[in-house]
Amino acid sequence: MGKDRRHREPRRERKRTLDTLSESPIKVAIATSPQSSATDRRPLDQDTELTKAALLYADEVELVSLGVSMFDELRQVIDAGELGEYGLLASLDDDTINYLATRGGSGNTLPPNWRETLAAGLAMPPEALEAMGIEGADTLRELREAATEHGHRMQQDMANVLDEQGATELVTAIKSGAIKVAELGVSPTSTLRPTDLDPTDGGDVQIWNWIDALVTRLTDKKTRLLFDKQAGGLIQSMLEEGLIASNPQGLRLAAQAALGAGFAERLPAFPTAKMDELLDMRRELALPLARYRGAVSRFSKEMPQVVGEDLDFEVEQLWIETVKPVLLGLEDELADHGLVREIARSLDVQNIRDFGAWTTGTYLAVGSSTSLDALAAGLIASTAGGAATVALEALRAKREGQAGPKANEFYLLYEANRRLS
Repeated sequence: MGKDRRHREPRRERKRTLDTLSESPIKVAIATSPQSSATDRRPLDQDTELTKAALLYADEVELVSLGVSMFDELRQVIDAGELGEYGLLASLDDDTINYLATRGGSGNTLPPNWRETLAAGLAMPPEALEAMGIEGADTLRELREAATEHGHRMQQDMANVLDEQGATELVTAIKSGAIKVAELGVSPTSTLRPTDLDPTDGGDVQIWNWIDALVTRLTDKKTRLLFDKQAGGLIQSMLEEGLIASNPQGLRLAAQAALGAGFAERLPAFPTAKMDELLDMRRELALPLARYRGAVSRFSKEMPQVVGEDLDFEVEQLWIETVKPVLLGLEDELADHGLVREIARSLDVQNIRDFGAWTTGTYLAVGSSTSLDALAAGLIASTAGGAATVALEALRAKREGQAGPKANEFYLLYEANRRLS
């Protein structure tokens, strides 16, 4: 009977909310190659710019960058506590420490358990030694004070280094959780280890970790890989030489990332964009962002399956031929100076004298405001009878007409550029 009753009960499906109807989060992994400091650009400027552009398109951003990984690992060690130079020293392996000590002219080596001894000593309150009648409390205080001083100094030094490298805004975004840094096997030891300590390595392990990470994300159905030119050129060469298998789906997703971030990167106001402004806009412009992603997906279907400079060329052509003209049209259509002109056109006044009397009374009311409600109040105060009715109908038509531009698939780019300007 219980079974029959269950069949007779109506189906109760959970009501689908806006969140459940939305697509899966869009994840973009940014692949950047190590940059030379010989140019006039800072080594991590490119990483920062690509990250900002990706944040206007993606929900999740990951940096697959040896340069960022190297500095971020050092930063985390230095920020982890107040051990200063001692903390950084403890993060290095014994071979590197002993090698550096030898190269520095010191023949001293550290005992096997020195890390534990140092940590225990710095953790012990000096008052505990005094309570037990053991000498050395003052020495321990001096050691702890020196560690704290070194810690603060190294944190400031690291902040200066990150600024010199062009990574200050990246660190802000990393700490906020807006972007993640890929694990590439980079550590303080691998960063500070002298190359002649192990000539057979020479950093090759980290390079191959980086390449493996790129190939993995290129074949991940949930990740759109965004390349810089050098990384894209490397992958293109490996595809052409058959070193990695061609993946049409992965290349199409890469095209989506290139379009989604590439169009944003070409906005006139983008070079001065601040990381926190971009994060705020991404949250506030959810609906235009969804439409923009739909356009990017549609355009990517016609893109050739290439990466590197060839893909950058395709993005540039689409920007010039399609996107830029649309943005110029939106700018003209939504310009503040066109508001009164469009209302005047819809008023259908019989002669310029009537229109002149209307504009004289309303100019001060609307001259410093772009609010349609404020404009309506000004019109009501300065017109009478049928003229006010006509004016309000014009306002209503204008309000309805504005839904058109805002529904444009590239409205996100227009609004982002307007806010950044």
